[in-house]
Amino acid sequence: MALPLLSSAAQAIDRLEGAWATSAASCDEAFVKRKGKLALKRSAEGWSAFIVRGNRIDGANATCRVVSAKQNGDVTTALLSCADKIIFDTMKVSLRFKDDGTFVRFDPEFPEVETSYHRCDR
Repeated sequence: MALPLLSSAAQAIDRLEGAWATSAASCDEAFVKRKGKLALKRSAEGWSAFIVRGNRIDGANATCRVVSAKQNGDVTTALLSCADKIIFDTMKVSLRFKDDGTFVRFDPEFPEVETSYHRCDR
């Protein structure tokens, strides 16, 4: 049973809607337009890129669903249920928006180590 998203956390998840990659330069390498929408290229496996639609996150190697999310200040933490061709698992991710086109993912225990993601669909 999925837990309801809290309103501020739900807004943060809504802000993730769209295509994302670890660098703006890799957007062209990871995505292609099909029927007016961005889709992952078949060759996108080498890129850290994904598309968020609602509570679904599609990457080159796995698909995740946002099960629950909570907000603590400017940090959103989401519980994801993910599956690839072989296995499924749950994972927790923490993120913080830098601006509307960039967010960082980090581990709260090691906040100095972060990965930036850039919006590709604007």
